[in-house]
Formats: sequence, C-alpha cells, structure tokens
Amino acid sequence: MNHPALQTIHVSEGPRWELEAFHRSPSYRMDLVALFTMLDELPFRSMLDIGSGAGLVVREARGRHPGRRIDGVERSDFGAGAAARRLRRRYDVMTAVHALNHVPHLDRAAAKMAERLTAGGHVVVVNPNPAFTWIGVEYLDPRTLDRVMEPHGLRRMRRLEYGNELLVYRKN
Repeated sequence: MNHPALQTIHVSEGPRWELEAFHRSPSYRMDLVALFTMLDELPFRSMLDIGSGAGLVVREARGRHPGRRIDGVERSDFGAGAAARRLRRRYDVMTAVHALNHVPHLDRAAAKMAERLTAGGHVVVVNPNPAFTWIGVEYLDPRTLDRVMEPHGLRRMRRLEYGNELLVYRKN
C-alpha cells in the first residue's frame, strides 16, 4: 500500500532535542507526512504555523518551499514584538499540528485565524487520535471544530484519517 501517510519523512535538519520521544514516534511522523503532502497540494505564498513549539514544522516547510514566507508562533511568543508583527500579517495557509486541542478559547482563536487568513486561504489542522486521551491529550471532535470555524467563514473541505486526522478548512 502506498498511502502518503505511510511514507518515510526525512526532516531537513538532523536530529534535535525536539525530535526526541513523541516527535520520533511513528504517529507523529505520519502527521508530518500528511501535513506536507497536503501543503504540496495547496497554492500558497505565505504560511503561519500556530503552536510551532521549537519550530520543526517551520524549518521543514522552509526547506520544502523556498522563497515563501513561512512563520511560526508559539504561546510563549505572544509577548514578543516579532510574534505581534506576525499576528498582524495575512497568510495564505495556517497550520496547527496538535495545537488547537490545547486552546482554551477556541472561538476567539478561530476568529483570529479567519481575520489573518487571505480570501480563499486554508487552515490545516492535525488532530491527535482520541485514543491518546489516556495520556492527557484532549481530543477535539471535528464536528465541534466545524461548528466553531463555520461562523468565521471557515468551511471544512477535507478530512484525512490515518490513525490521527488532518482537517482542511477553506476561507470563503
């Protein structure tokens, strides 16, 4: 079987501390393959990774899509001037890998994403498997996310299930 989520992914910048444990897991590797396969299908000039952590997705996206503006923002960055400037820009694509399930005010986050997303832009959400709730990971039901996103003009266009799931929303 040659499903994109089962392919091997090679991270551009060799092993780093953020690739330890969870980031080396087959499940997270499948998330990255699904994410980058989807990004290869979407037309974009700019991308914001929400909940970028140590920047793994940002670095990999920059390596795969040179010449495009690719930024990341992490909760701990919100007081920083550079993060504030990034949050004032508009983006063609926003990604959130295992991030939205940690957001306390999802409606406010959806409103902010829609505000900063260009017309016709996409939000790509990688959502953990509900089986991970036993280790304290909250599962964000796609129907709940749909109900939160739709009032802000973000409509789900695609759902890919591969153990975890990838959801793609498009701004009207």
